[in-house]
Amino acid sequence: MSLGDTGGECRAHGNLGAAYFSQGSYKDALTAHRYQLVLAMKCKDTQAAAAALTSLGHVYTAIGDYPNALASHKQCVQLVKQMGDRLQEAREIGNVGAVYLAMGEFDSAVDCHTQHLRLARRLGDQVEEARAYSNLGSSYHYRRNFAQAIAYHENVLRIAQNLGDRAIEARAYAGLGHAARCGGDYAQAKKWHERQLDVALAARDKVGEGRACSNLGIVYQLLGEHDAALKLHQAHLSIARQLQDKAGMGRAYGNIGNAYSAAGFYEQAIKYHKQELTISKEVHDRSSEASTHGNLAVAYQALGAHDMALFHYRAHLGIARELKDTAGEACALLNLGNCLSSRGEFSQAVPYYEQHLMLSQELGDVTAEAKACHFLGYAHYCLGNYREAVRYYDQDLSLAKDLQDKMNMGRAYCNLGLAHLALGNLETALECQKYFLAIAHMTQHSQGKFRALGNIGDVLIKMGDVEEAVKMYQRQLGFARHARDRSLEAAACGALGLARRLQRRLDAALGHHTQELTLRQEAGDSAGEARAHSHLGAVHMALGHYTHAARCYREQLERAQELQDCALEAQANGNLGIAKLNMGHYEDAIGYLEQQLAILERVNTPTCHLDKARALGSLGDCYDALGDPEEAIKYHEQHLAAALKLDNTREQERAYRGLGLSHKSVGNLQQALVCLEKRLVVSHELGVPEAKAQAYGELGGLHIALNNLDQAISCLEHQKNIAKELNNQIMESEAWHALGLAQQARGDHAAAAAHHRADLELAHRLGLTHLQVDVISYRIR
Repeated sequence: MSLGDTGGECRAHGNLGAAYFSQGSYKDALTAHRYQLVLAMKCKDTQAAAAALTSLGHVYTAIGDYPNALASHKQCVQLVKQMGDRLQEAREIGNVGAVYLAMGEFDSAVDCHTQHLRLARRLGDQVEEARAYSNLGSSYHYRRNFAQAIAYHENVLRIAQNLGDRAIEARAYAGLGHAARCGGDYAQAKKWHERQLDVALAARDKVGEGRACSNLGIVYQLLGEHDAALKLHQAHLSIARQLQDKAGMGRAYGNIGNAYSAAGFYEQAIKYHKQELTISKEVHDRSSEASTHGNLAVAYQALGAHDMALFHYRAHLGIARELKDTAGEACALLNLGNCLSSRGEFSQAVPYYEQHLMLSQELGDVTAEAKACHFLGYAHYCLGNYREAVRYYDQDLSLAKDLQDKMNMGRAYCNLGLAHLALGNLETALECQKYFLAIAHMTQHSQGKFRALGNIGDVLIKMGDVEEAVKMYQRQLGFARHARDRSLEAAACGALGLARRLQRRLDAALGHHTQELTLRQEAGDSAGEARAHSHLGAVHMALGHYTHAARCYREQLERAQELQDCALEAQANGNLGIAKLNMGHYEDAIGYLEQQLAILERVNTPTCHLDKARALGSLGDCYDALGDPEEAIKYHEQHLAAALKLDNTREQERAYRGLGLSHKSVGNLQQALVCLEKRLVVSHELGVPEAKAQAYGELGGLHIALNNLDQAISCLEHQKNIAKELNNQIMESEAWHALGLAQQARGDHAAAAAHHRADLELAHRLGLTHLQVDVISYRIR
């Protein structure tokens, strides 16, 4: 009911709106200030209208409605200009700048705050000058130029101390603490926020005390002092409750949730973030609602609840876009990409990373841009898109150089080297890893040095320089022992074992992998222990000790099942399948390989499709060995389809071989010929001499069966010559024997005898008595 005092009613609505705003009841505050504006216009009170417009701008900003906030403050600027109130004009220009900053429009924000500062100085109003400096500090903080932000906040502190104004002094300490914190100087941030708290306590300012407790709690959390952080956030919550400040309560709940997340108590974190979300919705604070969805997503992801995490990340993204909050949108996009990558869904992650990169560039945030390039490089690397990976890692490196960030330069060189290695650019890969090692030495980054040495060793292995690789791994081992780091020592032993296997120094390999296993067991590292069992199994396979190998792989399988690691369990089943195949236990081998395939259907790792292809090929081999070539052909065809889809030359070569031999065994000689000829072409693409020699040998044998004797002899001559180049006398012996058969079939008995004599000489030299018997029996016939 109105008493006819429109001016009084206007003031009452203004006071009511301010009260609601201070309690975080933004919806009610909005209603009250709208009434205030209507009544001010009705009684043509320009001053009251200006007050209503600036209050509406503040409420709209609080709820994230930036277009309406901007419109309200700009209208206010026009009104106060008409009134000739230069001081109020300066303040309102500052408010317009604050909204521009919230919208991500940095240049417009700085223009407004610079204009605000100029007007304040002209008016000789130091309080307003301090406010302008504070806003400029916030603007440069937003652009991550923390040094410039600190310089502006120091000006605020100087003015506050000159004026003896404790409220401005507290604001200066808050700005300085925030800039130091975001710049990574937590010790200095702690000092500034402690001073902020001291000022609030001395002034008995409960609102300021709550803010200081909140800021200090965040710093303690970053310092890893979770108990102290929780106490401070709970103190903030208690103050917010006393003041009936709903928005403050929401922030406190959120900070308590973040502290629990940092301490690893994710269920507790979720409980507090849900309370924060409820309050954000109650007070219609969309900006807070968005960030809370992000916090909930992080906690759910840590618990492995990926579907819930994705739901909340998408909610964060949706609200950020609705609010035109570019920085929030960029953060949500990056988190969505990372969440999908953690599930192995790299192709789905890529579009989110690309959008994050584009927004980072728009914002001029070079650090975020570098991060986006890093993650895009990693996603493409895991997808096997190595050229794309190189492109993004190159960008990451260039940005790290621009930022003079040595640690990220090292990381970029490391990743770039791995991508070049995958492409076969071995010299470039080696150069990158050497740069990585140099930077690790320069920055005294121990883990970096260790990894760089290992990466250099891995490149040297690919270059065929196993001796030099061994030296690198030995340096790794010495480094690990000097550092008394058992985990690094185990990794170095594993690398040395793999190198010794390549050198066929299998006893040495067995020793290194046994050391690796012991170290992993002593450290209680079940995942590492499973890998060590796998390595030992591989050495026993190379030695022909298939029973020992199967025992190692069973241990690997048990560790994988204890860890509930599906990818590792699939690998162990595959290894057991291969061991059983070599032992002649074909039915058991089929069981393990089928189990591997079933598990691979449920996982999404970077190698799962390749592992499926290999398992299909091994199943084909099992059915061949069981004398069921028709069933074998089905699996070899699936293997070939998978290999072609993966564009994996090595697996295509293996699949064409399996198909060719299976078709040969059922008498489909023409079909076998097509497959083995394709296998020969692929072996040339592969560029592995042993594979080429085997392909020529098996194709030559098929041509003998088809009575294509000239083609047979040509193929077998190629096999013999490659075997000689490789000094592989067993393969050379096989070639001589087959050549003898071909010449015998042609009726050239003298040539046949010469070839078989060459075969016999090699058999004597190698001590292969079964070959001697074959040759002698041929000569007797």
